[in-house]
Amino acid sequence: MKILHINDQAGVACILAKYQNMNEIESKVLVSNSILTTFNFDKFGILKYYNDQVKVIEGLNFIKYVISEADKADVIHIHSKEEIVVKLRQIFGNSKKIILHYHGTDIRGFRPKYSILKNVKTKTKIFAVNVRTRLRLMNLGYYKSLEKLHSESQRLADQVIVSTPDLLTLITNSRYLPNPVDLEHFSDSKNKRNDMQYNNNALTIQTETGNSQKTLQYCKTNNINFKIDIFDRTKKPLSYQDIPNLLKKYSVYVDIRIVNGKILENLSKTALESLSCGLKVLNYKLEYIDKFPEVHNPIKVINQLHNIYKTI
Repeated sequence: MKILHINDQAGVACILAKYQNMNEIESKVLVSNSILTTFNFDKFGILKYYNDQVKVIEGLNFIKYVISEADKADVIHIHSKEEIVVKLRQIFGNSKKIILHYHGTDIRGFRPKYSILKNVKTKTKIFAVNVRTRLRLMNLGYYKSLEKLHSESQRLADQVIVSTPDLLTLITNSRYLPNPVDLEHFSDSKNKRNDMQYNNNALTIQTETGNSQKTLQYCKTNNINFKIDIFDRTKKPLSYQDIPNLLKKYSVYVDIRIVNGKILENLSKTALESLSCGLKVLNYKLEYIDKFPEVHNPIKVINQLHNIYKTI
């Protein structure tokens, strides 16, 4: 079976491809370095780390290359780029198995802080995420309405997969696939903690969608009084290769994420990676978790995914 992953979100496609190839399922990831994503391209070095699984295509040639590679694939697994679902179904009809995989904000959405980008005519501030989405879709000749694109791409996909359980409520007939964690990279036995650097503080990471100050306030309100260090990856990108070394300096990872004013109940990918590295995780219920959930073992995940491929 030949699997073609299109696009990557937070390394999920790369990890799936890595462990599929390790288990004799031919798999690769195609990503675009188009002008619309160049300023943010591989910001955390995930694609660089998984370079054996990934082929980066120049933006202007991306769609043409995807079509060529899709013709040779048994399953086309598309991560977030909904417009590609529509394009490939137009070309291949029902002759190809097409998976659409959502990872969070691509379907849940979020209200980001204002961007420095401004509307040239009105001089008013606008959301960068909306600008990028709108430009990308208009550039490809697709929908003016993101909602219409959602419904059309979901209708045309053989199966819609979501990466967290809360997304199941947003998409009818979708299936939940746990995010895989690369247990070779995030391992308690690899790169043992340096006792000279280790401390008993807790860590939380500021992301583009979260609000670490609200996390601290939530902890304070609930009488969690230990020291929590904040690593702001929006100001200081940390390479994917170096994440285990950061995590292993701490004993606890605080996984309380407040997005759009709501607390997310699933464990974040970083929380899962922390557990794999031997940390405890403080979740939204203010409960400590100290055992890595085996449903996120990459072998279990690709076996579950393979069953999905076979049944569609």
